[in-house]
Amino acid sequence: MTTWKRISGGWALNLDGSDAAATFALPRLEVRASPQGWRSECLQTDGRRGELAPPCLGGAVVAMADALANAKRLLGPAGTTGARPPAAPVLPD
Repeated sequence: MTTWKRISGGWALNLDGSDAAATFALPRLEVRASPQGWRSECLQTDGRRGELAPPCLGGAVVAMADALANAKRLLGPAGTTGARPPAAPVLPD
């Protein structure tokens, strides 16, 4: 099962199942803190990258769940197989 991992400035999720803290692999979701809120981005295997949604003010956990939902729409369910939403009590802002 793929889980979110802490990276510099935020959180990452490698959709191939590898550890995002140890390895950079595509496709990948990243959620990073910004002055406007948590920004989510999808880095795709073809080199494209795009912001998944406007900045989220609801905290890191809400931004991660939103990023995963938007990635499923962008990549399709097969592109996010095995990825799971974050567990609220485990991931602090």
